[in-house]
Amino acid sequence: MFYGWKVGLVSLSGNFMLQGCVTYIMNAFMEPLCEANGWSRGQINLGMGLAVLAGQIAMPVMASLSARFSLRILMVSGALTGGVATFFLGFSGNIWTFTALYTISCVATQACGGVVGNALVSNWFCRYRGRAFGLVNTGTSFSGAVLPLLALPLIQAFGIRDAYMAFGAATLLLAPLSWLIVRDSPEAMGLQPDGNASRPQEPHALPDRNVFSHMAHNPKAYALGLAFGLALLVASGVLSQLKPRFADVGLEAYPAMLLACMSALFAAFAKYAWGAVCDRFTPITATRAVMLLSFASLALGFLPPTRPGLILFCIAFGSCAGGLWTILPAVTSHCFGGDNFLPAYKFVSLFILLRCLGFPIMGFAHDLSGSYAPADVIFLIFLLISFALTFVASGRAEPDHNTSRA
Repeated sequence: MFYGWKVGLVSLSGNFMLQGCVTYIMNAFMEPLCEANGWSRGQINLGMGLAVLAGQIAMPVMASLSARFSLRILMVSGALTGGVATFFLGFSGNIWTFTALYTISCVATQACGGVVGNALVSNWFCRYRGRAFGLVNTGTSFSGAVLPLLALPLIQAFGIRDAYMAFGAATLLLAPLSWLIVRDSPEAMGLQPDGNASRPQEPHALPDRNVFSHMAHNPKAYALGLAFGLALLVASGVLSQLKPRFADVGLEAYPAMLLACMSALFAAFAKYAWGAVCDRFTPITATRAVMLLSFASLALGFLPPTRPGLILFCIAFGSCAGGLWTILPAVTSHCFGGDNFLPAYKFVSLFILLRCLGFPIMGFAHDLSGSYAPADVIFLIFLLISFALTFVASGRAEPDHNTSRA
């Protein structure tokens, strides 16, 4: 097996533990935290929004660090930091202490997996880059299918504190694993991307120039970033609270959690499938398709809350939302070239800051109306805007020959 796939599996594991512990796992912890500490869903979601804001700010920062420091060391540091923060989440009875630790975990996701994992894929793969992006990003969704189901009985049997300690300890194990396996590039091991005898010619690599500066003057780059920022705002907000949503319509705890986990499982499989679509067609085509299908699948949430309707909603929305994290790095690499991936991804990631707004929109919509329906209406509008922006972002960005490479 080509060694790059082993590196990809470690990045998948980082996304599994860290992204899972700050996103999907809140399906299990949301209601127990409210009951134990007297917090409202709005307060917790506001804290989540602030934490995710910090995590998204860390994306361009981590992209810059990835261009200057060892990706291997960054992975190890992310596992250590995120594991310690997760370990102590259960000790916080104050909402602001909880938010601070949650914020540290969110920032660490960009180092162990996240941006660093995508940078590793860009280094190790060329022809199979879409599939590799899909593989690495399935970790986040697989965590949503597994970790909440583990968390729910742990919380019921041992309490919130012990459950968070268990997840933190498991995350810390990623540090030695990353040190043993991760290498920054195939050249460091005398290999080439995809395992080929020579480095493939990048079909979309741009000439020498300042990529970030060029993108800052390119409307297509803004359209691409805004489209994904709005779409990921919707995906993160909805997926983080599927279990409470289903509990609100009368489902018991375990059936509601199973539906939420099923959505995450389909998101995991869809990430690899959307990567194959990017390789088979183009990432721009995949981008348009996922935006339109996300709108259609979220609209299914307005159907009567029957069991078949809820299952259809979970499968459809999870499959679409999962693909966003695969298509984002793939379309960035497609439009600006694999050699320019880090500065281009740094620029696009600035717009992913919008993602943090999904949590307070969900929480306060529920606090004010007792339902997530008002948030869903807002989210449908955002998805229509995202779909329209894909037509502005279509086509490859042409270089500005008067600039020099960053």
